[in-house]
Amino acid sequence: MVWLIWVVMGGVLVNGLRLRRKVCGLSVLSGTEGSLEGYAAVMAEDADVPASVLRAAGEHARQRGLGMVDLVPDDLPVQQALDLVRHVDPRAYRGQWFGLGRGAGYAVLVEADGFRRAQVSLERSEIPLDASSGLDVGEMGEATGRLRFYVESADMVVAPFRAVDRTGQRRAWLRSLALSLPPSVALPQTSYFAGVGYLLVLSSLLIDVGWGLGLVLLYCLSPYVVFVRTPLAPADLHLAAWGRLVATPLTIWRTLRAPRTRWERRLLDRRENAREWYWKEIAAGVERFQGERRTECPWCGSAELVRHVVTRDVILVKPGRFPLDRCQRCGHVFQNPRLTPDGLDFYYRDAYDGLSEQTTELILSSTNRDYLARAQMVRQFGTPGRWLDVGTGKGHFCRVARTVLTGTAFDGLDMGSGVEEAARRGWVDRAYRGQFLDLGPDMEAGRYDMISMNHYLEHTSDPLAELDLAAGLLGPGGHFLLEMPDPESPFATLLRTFYLPYLPPQHLHLVPVGNLERALRERGMEVVAVHRREARRGGDLAGGAACLINLIGVDVEYPWRSPHRPGVRQYARATAGQLIGLPLLTAAIVLDFLITPFRRRSNTYRVLARKLPVDCPPTR
Repeated sequence: MVWLIWVVMGGVLVNGLRLRRKVCGLSVLSGTEGSLEGYAAVMAEDADVPASVLRAAGEHARQRGLGMVDLVPDDLPVQQALDLVRHVDPRAYRGQWFGLGRGAGYAVLVEADGFRRAQVSLERSEIPLDASSGLDVGEMGEATGRLRFYVESADMVVAPFRAVDRTGQRRAWLRSLALSLPPSVALPQTSYFAGVGYLLVLSSLLIDVGWGLGLVLLYCLSPYVVFVRTPLAPADLHLAAWGRLVATPLTIWRTLRAPRTRWERRLLDRRENAREWYWKEIAAGVERFQGERRTECPWCGSAELVRHVVTRDVILVKPGRFPLDRCQRCGHVFQNPRLTPDGLDFYYRDAYDGLSEQTTELILSSTNRDYLARAQMVRQFGTPGRWLDVGTGKGHFCRVARTVLTGTAFDGLDMGSGVEEAARRGWVDRAYRGQFLDLGPDMEAGRYDMISMNHYLEHTSDPLAELDLAAGLLGPGGHFLLEMPDPESPFATLLRTFYLPYLPPQHLHLVPVGNLERALRERGMEVVAVHRREARRGGDLAGGAACLINLIGVDVEYPWRSPHRPGVRQYARATAGQLIGLPLLTAAIVLDFLITPFRRRSNTYRVLARKLPVDCPPTR
């Protein structure tokens, strides 16, 4: 069994060298003179950054054309420095247009125009921007994340000013940057993995005392491997290294038990304010949110319907059961009965904005590979002049696609306020807020030579009407891009309720790709490309495991989970849920990776069609 200790020793060493490489990727502020002209400074209340450092940082940013600079104290304590480089690679952060806002949480410089456009978003989140008061660590983390959306380039720069001990505020910092899973749980993901590593090191002593002591020594010396002769010189390096066996469990305990910061209290107050509304609605019965059951297929009109599966809300875990029926003639899967307008309001509330806004931003900003694949699929058939993205949300897809299709103007349409936020961020050129079926008829036919509906059509009450309108707006030669969940995936049968693309009760229709292709041809379009295996989003087993973890009750702070504010028992259950759930999720991710080469279909398909001239019938 000694070989297990060798494996762990190798892992500790490799991880230390990996983190060291990240630390060495940090930029270092050079020079002592400069000006803040053209930049705004946002600072934490406990940060003591000299004015000369801010001016030098402004000059650093101006010379390099940076939109945002996060200032990192050169004596940043070991724990804060490890938290930083565990989650951020400074080299990639510098070159990544689409990176999330990350930093040390002391001071951020943002170009004035980006700061001005971001203020609406920051004020809506109740983040105070009064320079005289400063921000607490949670507010600083959220502000850093939001400000990054309004600039094109960012960097982290090590600067000569003193850091402070923030162990008691670590939970708020990790939560504000969505570095826990999910953001509102009691146990940050970082603490979980640190605890697992710590237990592995101690357990080695039970296998072999000699080699075990060697592993313990390597574990304690790891901070030296990471930080010696790098841009960072933690003031507590020696204490953190030689006291690591004591410091690790103490840090985890203090992270869990720390008093709530102002930002955390405001977050919880927002949830408590929503609790009364939710439980008033729940007490009246969620059954009233379902309308009359249909007797005919909404796609082909057949009466040959069978019950497909009865699902639950496995993402937010709001109460209710949602039957899905399947048409035996065409294979169309749809929610039956469908939600009423009041029901849609209940289940969509806090799903993408409000209480879930931070998580949604994290998810949508982490799927850039999918966005690039869509844009590259279109580029094979030319560069559109003007593109309308229906159901754009906050424009994350447009943000990425415009880097591939540099000559394309992107407009976005969505019913939520996020589309207006997308315009402020500069991710869409024009924002339409409302329903496509309401706004589309007033749009000029032929104005757009590309219309996209990515993970939108399945949310609509009348998908055929949406297709009719899009086809009418496109001129001859225009293209139509659609991406949807695939109800024909083998995992839909295997996982049933835990098949993530069902996403009840938001997904009202799941359309087999053959049905969609026929509908497009009937509307004068020719299908020019279909991606099935290539369009896979995430892992099916991992998605199913995540749904199961949600049902266990990890996120106890959501107000619809209980009519009362969660107490110690609920938080203990949340912590246990993570302890059980993360290994399950890890195993599911590994299995997804192993079976990926053998898949012919995936959980998603992507279809690109071209509008034909009136006198040119589509091929069949």
